[in-house]
Amino acid sequence: MGRTARTRFHLDRDGHSVSVVLERAGGDVEVLVDGKVVRQGRAPAQGVTVLRAELPGQPPRPIAVTLGNLGGDFLCELDVGGERLPMPRVPLVAPGGARPTGRPHPLRLLRRSYRRVLRRVVAHRSHHRPRPAA
Repeated sequence: MGRTARTRFHLDRDGHSVSVVLERAGGDVEVLVDGKVVRQGRAPAQGVTVLRAELPGQPPRPIAVTLGNLGGDFLCELDVGGERLPMPRVPLVAPGGARPTGRPHPLRLLRRSYRRVLRRVVAHRSHHRPRPAA
């Protein structure tokens, strides 16, 4: 992973969605349960960080997220009731393929510029087409 901007780990457990979003090594990290931020901290520049939170319910269930930096590559585990589960890395892309940065996907920009050029060529040709003789 190296110095890329954002990484997300995600796991569905006991009817709840648990995500960990980190900016970069030494940067901010958030633990989200069911889409709500329940814990914030700092991602380890090296070594391991443990963030504790709870799954909602009666009674709330404690969880611990272990985030380890192994030379620039992050690993994440979820501890629920003594069971340690690896959290897989998932792309930071919204459903439907929309990019969360607000910038269009590069291929979409290419298609958009291609359509724009094509419209100009068609308009130019239709404007400069010789008129049929009467």
